[in-house]
Amino acid sequence: MNTNIEIKDEIKKIFFAVFQNMNEQEFSWEKQQKDFKNWDSFAQLNLITLVEAKFDISFSLDEATEIKSANELFECIKSHLT
Repeated sequence: MNTNIEIKDEIKKIFFAVFQNMNEQEFSWEKQQKDFKNWDSFAQLNLITLVEAKFDISFSLDEATEIKSANELFECIKSHLT
């Protein structure tokens, strides 16, 4: 599971798991953390934990706290998988 499409599909699934009230139209790769109603530190921790488990990677504390969009999360995952 290393194609960009497969990675993005998994990221979207994780976003929908963390933000259970979000629908397909509300998701955007460029949407920033501040634009999500419920993206707080707990949601950030959930996102990071689920991604690390799914992709069998570990983010540094700096990486984990700097991710502010689905696209940034995607880029960070890609950097760990290459």
